[in-house]
Amino acid sequence: MRAHRAFSDTGRGVKLRWRVPGTPGAAQESLFIEPRRGSASDPAELRTRGARLLLAFLWIQAAGFLVYLIVSTWVVPSAFLRYGTQTAFGWTVIVLLAWATRRGWVALAAFGYLGCGWLLLTLSAWTAGGLGASATLGYMVLVVAAGLLLGTQATVLTAAAVLLTGLGLAVAGTRGLLPPTAVHNSPLATWADFAVYTGLIVAFQLLAARNLRVSESRYRSLVDRARDVIFTVSPEGRITSVNPAFEVVTGLQAEEWVGRPFSALVAGERGEETWTALRQTPGPALEVPVRAAAGERVLEVVLAMSPDASADLLGIGRDVSERKEAELRREQLEVQLRQSQKREAIGTLASGIAHDFNNVLTAIMGQAQLLHDECAGPERSRAMEILQAGARARDVVRQLLTFARSTGHEHRPVRLQQVIGEALQLMRASVPASVQLEAAIDSGAAMVLADQGQMHQVVINLVTNAAAALQGRSGTVGVYLGNLPAVDGDGTPGLVRLRVTDDGVGMTPEVLERIFEPFFTTRPLGEGTGLGLAVVQGIVQDHGGQIFVRSVPGKGTTFDIELPSAGVERPEPAPAPGVAPPGAGERLLVVDDEPVIARVVSEQLRRLGYEVTSVTDPEDALELVAEDPEDFDLLLTDLQMPRMDGVELAARVARLRPQLPVVLSTGNRWSVPASTARAAGIREIVDKPFRIDELAHVLRAVLTGAGTPPAGPRRPGA
Repeated sequence: MRAHRAFSDTGRGVKLRWRVPGTPGAAQESLFIEPRRGSASDPAELRTRGARLLLAFLWIQAAGFLVYLIVSTWVVPSAFLRYGTQTAFGWTVIVLLAWATRRGWVALAAFGYLGCGWLLLTLSAWTAGGLGASATLGYMVLVVAAGLLLGTQATVLTAAAVLLTGLGLAVAGTRGLLPPTAVHNSPLATWADFAVYTGLIVAFQLLAARNLRVSESRYRSLVDRARDVIFTVSPEGRITSVNPAFEVVTGLQAEEWVGRPFSALVAGERGEETWTALRQTPGPALEVPVRAAAGERVLEVVLAMSPDASADLLGIGRDVSERKEAELRREQLEVQLRQSQKREAIGTLASGIAHDFNNVLTAIMGQAQLLHDECAGPERSRAMEILQAGARARDVVRQLLTFARSTGHEHRPVRLQQVIGEALQLMRASVPASVQLEAAIDSGAAMVLADQGQMHQVVINLVTNAAAALQGRSGTVGVYLGNLPAVDGDGTPGLVRLRVTDDGVGMTPEVLERIFEPFFTTRPLGEGTGLGLAVVQGIVQDHGGQIFVRSVPGKGTTFDIELPSAGVERPEPAPAPGVAPPGAGERLLVVDDEPVIARVVSEQLRRLGYEVTSVTDPEDALELVAEDPEDFDLLLTDLQMPRMDGVELAARVARLRPQLPVVLSTGNRWSVPASTARAAGIREIVDKPFRIDELAHVLRAVLTGAGTPPAGPRRPGA
């Protein structure tokens, strides 16, 4: 079934015809009565409106019978009985039809009205001389009423029935089959019949026009109050009208867009393609990005096609911007979750590798240190080269742990010089040989309150982005760090600026506006996720900083990150340990599950003047302390050991002798929270692998009382 609607915008002279899809192949229905099944509108409401219209038709018809009786009796008084009988019969039928209508049998009553009318008119024509009788004019009333009550199909069927009836009367008259004429109407009586039928037609049309205006007003009210954008578009693609929701959703003035092409409303450069897709894709809604005062919005748009090629098309657009943003945020969170899981997996793997590798390095560097102290000449130089190679290997492991560890939420004073140095050293192997890394780091740059892992990620992402901007060409990526003076101009650093530059292809203003959007990338598919700069912006904002970008197409790009200084004195760099301070005969308990490390470290410490007892089982160490808690002056323990880790050992020793200082050695400093270390009585944490001079300085500081429970892991001598 298809129900045709019509409403007009009187202010703009726009007339719209549209259809509501229904059951394929169903008959065309009227505005006022639709079947109970397959209706696109509420059937109860349609029956109510149809009942009101039909009752109005019946009362008009009753009034017509009364006028007919009065006029006919005035013209032919002798025929009062005949006219009165016809009127009484007509009123009886009208009352019955009105009763059926009020019972809800609207369609049945409408067919009954047409059937009774046809019967009365046919009987009147049969007894009054056939087609020459004035009653035949009433057939025109039936045709009009059928169309208004039951629609176009009913009009065609009623007209066909009238024509067949007229043909039958004509044939009967031609062959003399009609009965003798019982009544001969005078010209005045014929005119009276004509006037009554004409009046009925006019009354029916006026009533239908009134109902059409009411229906039009109702639909106009629905359109104006709808929250969805409802608009009409000409077949050529120009917007002809919009409802108030257009201004609410887009923030644009409706008057400015009426008459403009719909393609111009589409955001981006695919306006014509979008319009063509809407015209060629009936049914499913298409997501269309449209221009808005605050940027752009996303509408789900569907066009209702008209069977009339010259009529305007009806478009409905639902604002789904919030839903799309929610989906984008969910996708972003899923990507971040996957990245976090990958980092966690890498961190777990790196932590395990670091533990084993650092143990190997500790043994290698310890043996090399012993050889260095015992030998002279070329052998001493070779031992020094082994120590230097071990130090480089130690730095690689530390950088891997820094990159792979899960980022924390606690911001602490961080020296960006160290972060940048580690990041650049880590990236030298991944940056193409055609890219020259240039760094200018101010050693006096102030510390910032930050998460070291996140700062490391910022540098990695910016340098990676800068290298990609060179697109395989030779060029330079520069990294610069320095202080910016405070606003009050007293000379103290207020901000610390990190600058990353490249002399690559640069960016256009359009690209520059979108570089921080998640998933936006100009790289080919598979070469970038579009999250790098978005992550950088999020980290910088989380640290209370700002990020600025300048770019010129063909000349390169500059990123400036400004972070507030930590407001604390930058500690003076401690001098290189150089010579290990000797011991004073203190008694040390060394615990390490690697026999080689326990043996090498013990021998080095004995050479420094300490009395050393070494064990490889933490249970044995606990028994030694339990036998005589005052027998040792310091406990040096490894972190990761079977059966009992170093933190648990320190805590259990503290219950036996609370004053015994503990130094923890580990290859993964971030695996021990500061609060856990303090609670276990750990005074200092030293990184594996360590040089003996680094360890000696830490032990000396702890034994002389300079060592305090660590606020966080730190490197010896740093």
